[in-house]
Amino acid sequence: MWGFGLAGAAAVAAVAVFTSGTGVGTVTGGPAGVTAAAPSGSGSFSSEPVPLSARQLLLVAATSADKEPATTGKFWFTKTASRDIMSVDGDYALLSEGVGESWLTDGQQWHTSQSLGTKPATEADQAAWEAAGSPTTAGVGEGKRLETVRPAGKPSTDTYKSKYVYWLGRNVTLDQMRALPADPAKLKASLLKYYTGNSTEADVPMAEDNWLFTVAGGLVIGGPVSPQVRAAAFRMLAALPSVTSLGQVTDSTGRPGTAIGIETSSGFRSDPDKGVLQERLIIDEKSGRALAREYVVVKPGGFQKGLKPGTVSNSTTIVDSGWTDTRTS
Repeated sequence: MWGFGLAGAAAVAAVAVFTSGTGVGTVTGGPAGVTAAAPSGSGSFSSEPVPLSARQLLLVAATSADKEPATTGKFWFTKTASRDIMSVDGDYALLSEGVGESWLTDGQQWHTSQSLGTKPATEADQAAWEAAGSPTTAGVGEGKRLETVRPAGKPSTDTYKSKYVYWLGRNVTLDQMRALPADPAKLKASLLKYYTGNSTEADVPMAEDNWLFTVAGGLVIGGPVSPQVRAAAFRMLAALPSVTSLGQVTDSTGRPGTAIGIETSSGFRSDPDKGVLQERLIIDEKSGRALAREYVVVKPGGFQKGLKPGTVSNSTTIVDSGWTDTRTS
Protein backbone atom coordinates (compact mmCIF):
# COMPACT_ATOMS: atom_id res chain seq x y z
CA MET A 1 0.00 0.00 0.00
CA TRP A 2 1.62 3.20 -1.19
CA GLY A 3 0.75 6.57 0.25
CA PHE A 4 -2.52 7.42 1.90
CA GLY A 5 -4.56 6.57 -1.18
CA LEU A 6 -8.03 6.04 0.26
CA ALA A 7 -9.26 4.59 -3.00
CA GLY A 8 -7.57 1.25 -2.87
CA ALA A 9 -5.61 -0.61 -0.25
CA ALA A 10 -7.28 1.29 2.57
CA ALA A 11 -10.64 0.25 1.19
CA VAL A 12 -9.74 -3.42 1.56
CA ALA A 13 -8.72 -2.78 5.14
CA ALA A 14 -12.04 -1.08 5.57
CA VAL A 15 -13.95 -4.30 5.02
CA ALA A 16 -11.42 -6.87 6.15
CA VAL A 17 -9.53 -5.76 9.27
CA PHE A 18 -9.62 -3.05 11.88
CA THR A 19 -7.76 0.02 10.70
CA SER A 20 -6.12 2.75 12.73
CA GLY A 21 -7.66 5.71 11.27
CA THR A 22 -12.04 7.69 10.75
CA GLY A 23 -15.69 8.09 11.82
CA VAL A 24 -19.08 6.74 11.05
CA GLY A 25 -21.67 8.98 9.45
CA THR A 26 -25.21 8.64 10.75
CA VAL A 27 -28.31 9.17 8.67
CA THR A 28 -30.14 12.09 10.20
CA GLY A 29 -32.94 12.94 7.82
CA GLY A 30 -34.37 12.92 4.34
CA PRO A 31 -32.59 13.69 1.11
CA ALA A 32 -30.71 16.91 0.67
CA GLY A 33 -32.85 19.37 -1.19
CA VAL A 34 -33.51 22.82 -2.45
CA THR A 35 -36.54 25.02 -2.01
CA ALA A 36 -38.79 24.62 -5.02
CA ALA A 37 -40.81 27.42 -6.56
CA ALA A 38 -44.58 27.10 -6.47
CA PRO A 39 -46.51 26.79 -9.75
CA SER A 40 -46.33 29.85 -11.95
CA GLY A 41 -48.76 32.57 -10.95
CA SER A 42 -49.27 31.42 -7.36
CA GLY A 43 -47.29 34.34 -5.95
CA SER A 44 -45.70 32.15 -3.27
CA PHE A 45 -42.97 29.61 -2.76
CA SER A 46 -43.25 26.09 -1.39
CA SER A 47 -41.23 25.17 1.67
CA GLU A 48 -41.18 21.52 0.66
CA PRO A 49 -37.63 20.34 -0.18
CA VAL A 50 -37.07 18.90 -3.61
CA PRO A 51 -34.61 15.99 -3.35
CA LEU A 52 -31.42 16.35 -5.34
CA SER A 53 -30.50 13.38 -7.49
CA ALA A 54 -26.96 12.05 -7.28
CA ARG A 55 -26.23 13.76 -10.60
CA GLN A 56 -27.54 17.13 -9.41
CA LEU A 57 -25.67 16.88 -6.11
CA LEU A 58 -22.38 16.03 -7.80
CA LEU A 59 -22.73 18.81 -10.35
CA VAL A 60 -23.34 21.32 -7.55
CA ALA A 61 -20.24 20.00 -5.76
CA ALA A 62 -18.25 20.30 -8.99
CA THR A 63 -19.29 23.92 -9.45
CA SER A 64 -18.26 24.67 -5.86
CA ALA A 65 -14.89 22.94 -6.32
CA ASP A 66 -14.23 24.92 -9.50
CA LYS A 67 -14.55 28.15 -7.50
CA GLU A 68 -11.86 27.09 -5.03
CA PRO A 69 -8.46 28.61 -5.85
CA ALA A 70 -5.70 26.17 -6.73
CA THR A 71 -2.83 26.11 -4.23
CA THR A 72 0.63 24.61 -4.30
CA GLY A 73 3.20 23.53 -1.75
CA LYS A 74 6.02 21.12 -1.06
CA PHE A 75 3.90 18.72 1.01
CA TRP A 76 0.40 17.30 0.68
CA PHE A 77 -1.06 16.46 4.10
CA THR A 78 -4.15 14.51 5.10
CA LYS A 79 -5.57 14.14 8.61
CA THR A 80 -8.13 11.40 9.14
CA ALA A 81 -10.21 9.63 11.73
CA SER A 82 -11.41 6.04 11.36
CA ARG A 83 -14.00 3.73 12.82
CA ASP A 84 -14.57 0.01 12.23
CA ILE A 85 -17.30 -2.30 13.52
CA MET A 86 -16.92 -6.07 13.32
CA SER A 87 -19.16 -8.87 14.49
CA VAL A 88 -17.76 -11.38 16.99
CA ASP A 89 -18.99 -14.82 15.88
CA GLY A 90 -22.38 -13.22 15.28
CA ASP A 91 -22.95 -12.63 19.01
CA TYR A 92 -21.87 -9.02 19.53
CA ALA A 93 -19.93 -6.29 17.78
CA LEU A 94 -16.57 -4.67 18.50
CA LEU A 95 -15.74 -1.05 17.74
CA SER A 96 -12.22 0.10 16.89
CA GLU A 97 -11.35 3.77 16.40
CA GLY A 98 -8.21 5.62 15.46
CA VAL A 99 -6.68 8.73 13.94
CA GLY A 100 -4.03 9.19 11.30
CA GLU A 101 -1.94 11.80 9.56
CA SER A 102 -0.11 11.54 6.25
CA TRP A 103 2.45 13.77 4.54
CA LEU A 104 3.57 13.29 0.94
CA THR A 105 6.28 14.91 -1.11
CA ASP A 106 8.20 13.81 -4.19
CA GLY A 107 9.76 10.44 -3.42
CA GLN A 108 8.95 10.34 0.29
CA GLN A 109 6.04 10.01 2.68
CA TRP A 110 5.35 9.99 6.41
CA HIS A 111 2.41 8.29 8.12
CA THR A 112 1.47 8.73 11.77
CA SER A 113 -1.30 6.59 13.23
CA GLN A 114 -2.78 6.07 16.66
CA SER A 115 -5.29 3.46 17.78
CA LEU A 116 -7.92 4.93 20.09
CA GLY A 117 -8.75 1.47 21.35
CA THR A 118 -11.22 -1.38 20.88
CA LYS A 119 -14.36 -2.07 22.89
CA PRO A 120 -17.89 -3.50 22.52
CA ALA A 121 -19.73 -1.24 20.09
CA THR A 122 -22.89 -0.49 22.11
CA GLU A 123 -24.33 -1.00 25.59
CA ALA A 124 -26.12 -4.10 24.29
CA ASP A 125 -22.84 -5.41 22.89
CA GLN A 126 -21.19 -4.68 26.25
CA ALA A 127 -23.84 -6.74 28.01
CA ALA A 128 -23.45 -9.60 25.51
CA TRP A 129 -19.67 -9.52 25.93
CA GLU A 130 -20.02 -9.70 29.72
CA ALA A 131 -22.55 -12.54 29.42
CA ALA A 132 -19.96 -14.41 27.34
CA GLY A 133 -17.52 -14.18 30.28
CA SER A 134 -15.74 -10.97 29.18
CA PRO A 135 -13.25 -12.80 26.93
CA THR A 136 -10.03 -10.97 26.12
CA THR A 137 -10.02 -12.20 22.51
CA ALA A 138 -12.75 -13.34 20.17
CA GLY A 139 -13.19 -14.71 16.66
CA VAL A 140 -14.19 -12.32 13.89
CA GLY A 141 -14.85 -13.91 10.52
CA GLU A 142 -12.78 -16.50 8.69
CA GLY A 143 -10.83 -17.66 11.74
CA LYS A 144 -9.32 -14.31 12.72
CA ARG A 145 -9.14 -13.27 16.37
CA LEU A 146 -9.02 -9.79 17.90
CA GLU A 147 -8.62 -8.33 21.34
CA THR A 148 -12.09 -7.48 22.62
CA VAL A 149 -10.96 -4.62 24.84
CA ARG A 150 -7.82 -2.66 24.05
CA PRO A 151 -6.81 0.76 25.39
CA ALA A 152 -5.62 3.61 23.22
CA GLY A 153 -2.10 3.17 21.91
CA LYS A 154 0.76 5.58 21.41
CA PRO A 155 1.21 7.34 18.08
CA SER A 156 3.64 5.66 15.69
CA THR A 157 5.24 7.11 12.58
CA ASP A 158 6.49 5.27 9.50
CA THR A 159 8.63 6.81 6.77
CA TYR A 160 8.82 5.50 3.23
CA LYS A 161 11.08 6.47 0.35
CA SER A 162 9.69 5.65 -3.06
CA LYS A 163 8.70 7.46 -6.21
CA TYR A 164 5.22 5.99 -5.67
CA VAL A 165 3.32 8.01 -3.09
CA TYR A 166 -0.36 7.34 -3.76
CA TRP A 167 -2.78 4.54 -4.60
CA LEU A 168 -5.17 5.20 -7.48
CA GLY A 169 -6.13 1.67 -8.43
CA ARG A 170 -2.40 1.33 -9.02
CA ASN A 171 0.74 2.85 -7.53
CA VAL A 172 1.27 6.38 -8.84
CA THR A 173 3.76 9.18 -8.36
CA LEU A 174 2.99 12.69 -7.23
CA ASP A 175 3.82 13.93 -10.74
CA GLN A 176 1.24 11.52 -12.17
CA MET A 177 -1.36 12.86 -9.75
CA ARG A 178 -0.48 16.43 -10.74
CA ALA A 179 -0.83 15.52 -14.42
CA LEU A 180 -4.42 14.24 -14.17
CA PRO A 181 -6.68 16.16 -16.57
CA ALA A 182 -9.32 18.61 -15.29
CA ASP A 183 -11.78 17.51 -17.98
CA PRO A 184 -14.26 14.76 -16.91
CA ALA A 185 -14.13 12.83 -20.21
CA LYS A 186 -10.33 12.94 -20.38
CA LEU A 187 -10.06 12.05 -16.68
CA LYS A 188 -12.32 9.04 -17.18
CA ALA A 189 -10.29 7.88 -20.18
CA SER A 190 -7.06 8.34 -18.23
CA LEU A 191 -8.31 6.23 -15.34
CA LEU A 192 -9.89 3.51 -17.49
CA LYS A 193 -6.55 2.76 -19.13
CA TYR A 194 -5.88 0.66 -16.03
CA TYR A 195 -9.29 -0.99 -15.72
CA THR A 196 -9.08 -4.73 -16.44
CA GLY A 197 -12.59 -5.76 -15.45
CA ASN A 198 -11.45 -6.67 -11.96
CA SER A 199 -11.37 -4.99 -8.56
CA THR A 200 -8.64 -2.48 -7.77
CA GLU A 201 -7.51 -4.83 -4.99
CA ALA A 202 -8.13 -8.42 -6.04
CA ASP A 203 -8.46 -10.61 -9.11
CA VAL A 204 -12.26 -10.71 -8.94
CA PRO A 205 -14.77 -9.12 -11.33
CA MET A 206 -15.82 -5.53 -10.69
CA ALA A 207 -18.19 -3.51 -12.87
CA GLU A 208 -16.79 -0.41 -14.55
CA ASP A 209 -19.06 1.94 -12.57
CA ASN A 210 -17.93 0.41 -9.26
CA TRP A 211 -14.28 0.62 -10.27
CA LEU A 212 -14.57 4.27 -11.26
CA PHE A 213 -16.53 5.08 -8.09
CA THR A 214 -13.79 3.55 -5.95
CA VAL A 215 -10.90 5.13 -7.82
CA ALA A 216 -12.51 8.55 -8.29
CA GLY A 217 -13.51 8.44 -4.64
CA GLY A 218 -9.82 8.44 -3.82
CA LEU A 219 -9.40 11.63 -5.82
CA VAL A 220 -12.18 13.58 -4.14
CA ILE A 221 -11.57 12.37 -0.58
CA GLY A 222 -8.12 13.65 0.24
CA GLY A 223 -6.34 13.13 -3.06
CA PRO A 224 -3.34 15.39 -3.84
CA VAL A 225 -5.03 17.06 -6.80
CA SER A 226 -6.21 20.54 -7.67
CA PRO A 227 -9.80 21.66 -6.98
CA GLN A 228 -10.37 21.61 -10.73
CA VAL A 229 -9.38 17.94 -11.03
CA ARG A 230 -11.64 17.22 -8.05
CA ALA A 231 -14.44 19.02 -9.92
CA ALA A 232 -13.79 16.85 -12.99
CA ALA A 233 -14.01 13.74 -10.81
CA PHE A 234 -17.36 14.92 -9.42
CA ARG A 235 -18.66 15.48 -12.96
CA MET A 236 -17.41 12.06 -14.03
CA LEU A 237 -19.19 10.44 -11.07
CA ALA A 238 -22.35 12.38 -11.95
CA ALA A 239 -22.50 10.52 -15.27
CA LEU A 240 -22.39 7.03 -13.68
CA PRO A 241 -25.93 5.55 -13.81
CA SER A 242 -25.35 3.18 -10.87
CA VAL A 243 -24.65 5.98 -8.36
CA THR A 244 -27.61 7.01 -6.19
CA SER A 245 -28.33 9.81 -3.73
CA LEU A 246 -28.81 8.54 -0.17
CA GLY A 247 -29.90 11.66 1.70
CA GLN A 248 -28.51 13.91 4.39
CA VAL A 249 -26.00 12.49 6.85
CA THR A 250 -23.40 13.68 9.34
CA ASP A 251 -19.81 12.52 9.48
CA SER A 252 -17.99 11.49 12.66
CA THR A 253 -17.14 15.10 13.46
CA GLY A 254 -20.74 16.21 13.14
CA ARG A 255 -20.33 17.95 9.79
CA PRO A 256 -23.45 17.74 7.60
CA GLY A 257 -23.34 16.41 4.09
CA THR A 258 -25.21 14.33 1.55
CA ALA A 259 -24.31 10.73 0.80
CA ILE A 260 -24.07 9.10 -2.60
CA GLY A 261 -23.49 5.38 -2.95
CA ILE A 262 -23.05 2.30 -5.09
CA GLU A 263 -23.53 -1.34 -4.14
CA THR A 264 -20.48 -3.61 -4.01
CA SER A 265 -19.50 -7.06 -2.76
CA SER A 266 -18.32 -7.38 0.82
CA GLY A 267 -14.57 -7.70 0.95
CA PHE A 268 -14.40 -7.09 -2.82
CA ARG A 269 -15.02 -10.78 -3.47
CA SER A 270 -17.42 -12.21 -6.02
CA ASP A 271 -18.76 -14.87 -3.62
CA PRO A 272 -22.28 -13.72 -2.62
CA ASP A 273 -21.92 -15.55 0.71
CA LYS A 274 -19.34 -12.93 1.68
CA GLY A 275 -22.17 -10.42 1.88
CA VAL A 276 -22.99 -7.17 0.13
CA LEU A 277 -21.91 -3.67 1.11
CA GLN A 278 -22.83 -0.22 -0.10
CA GLU A 279 -19.81 2.00 -0.71
CA ARG A 280 -20.74 5.62 -0.17
CA LEU A 281 -19.20 9.08 -0.08
CA ILE A 282 -20.39 11.92 2.13
CA ILE A 283 -20.17 15.17 0.18
CA ASP A 284 -20.44 18.79 1.24
CA GLU A 285 -21.75 20.22 -2.00
CA LYS A 286 -21.36 23.81 -0.78
CA SER A 287 -17.60 23.51 -0.31
CA GLY A 288 -17.05 21.09 -3.18
CA ARG A 289 -15.33 18.56 -0.93
CA ALA A 290 -15.88 14.95 0.06
CA LEU A 291 -15.95 14.52 3.84
CA ALA A 292 -15.86 10.76 4.30
CA ARG A 293 -16.00 7.32 2.72
CA GLU A 294 -18.19 4.67 4.35
CA TYR A 295 -19.15 1.03 3.84
CA VAL A 296 -22.71 0.15 4.85
CA VAL A 297 -23.97 -3.42 5.33
CA VAL A 298 -26.64 -4.37 2.79
CA LYS A 299 -26.44 -8.16 3.21
CA PRO A 300 -24.43 -9.44 6.22
CA GLY A 301 -21.63 -11.86 5.42
CA GLY A 302 -17.90 -12.42 5.82
CA PHE A 303 -16.41 -9.95 8.29
CA GLN A 304 -19.82 -8.27 8.54
CA LYS A 305 -21.64 -11.50 9.44
CA GLY A 306 -23.98 -10.79 12.35
CA LEU A 307 -24.19 -7.06 11.71
CA LYS A 308 -27.61 -5.66 10.92
CA PRO A 309 -28.33 -4.25 7.45
CA GLY A 310 -27.78 -0.50 7.53
CA THR A 311 -24.80 -0.72 9.89
CA VAL A 312 -21.86 1.47 8.86
CA SER A 313 -19.15 -1.15 9.24
CA ASN A 314 -16.27 1.13 8.34
CA SER A 315 -15.68 4.80 7.65
CA THR A 316 -12.77 7.09 6.92
CA THR A 317 -13.33 10.78 7.59
CA ILE A 318 -11.10 13.51 6.19
CA VAL A 319 -10.53 15.95 9.03
CA ASP A 320 -8.23 18.22 7.00
CA SER A 321 -6.10 18.12 3.86
CA GLY A 322 -4.18 20.44 1.58
CA TRP A 323 -0.82 21.71 0.34
CA THR A 324 1.75 23.33 2.60
CA ASP A 325 5.46 24.19 2.50
CA THR A 326 6.09 23.14 6.09
CA ARG A 327 5.77 19.62 7.50
CA THR A 328 4.58 19.70 11.11
CA SER A 329 4.48 15.97 11.77
